[in-house]
Amino acid sequence: MKTLKEKREVARLAVELFEKEYPDAICSLVYEDPLQLIIAVRLSAQCTDKRVNQVSKPLFERYPDVQSMAEAVQSDVEEIIRPCGLF
Repeated sequence: MKTLKEKREVARLAVELFEKEYPDAICSLVYEDPLQLIIAVRLSAQCTDKRVNQVSKPLFERYPDVQSMAEAVQSDVEEIIRPCGLF
């Protein structure tokens, strides 16, 4: 099992390789913090980034942090993300 230091080094190298291979790449997902980014990325596997941005705005307004997201009623979240093709 890798140490945290080793994992960080692997991540740093991966970022360097992506930046070298795709120097002009931009992220079209709208997010304000790492939690929002990881949620948006997961949703984007199911639909377009444009749709994710439409869905994530009300999602993040209702559940702005990890605590509120953890305490969310699943059916409420399902209804918000339904346009992404889930549930």
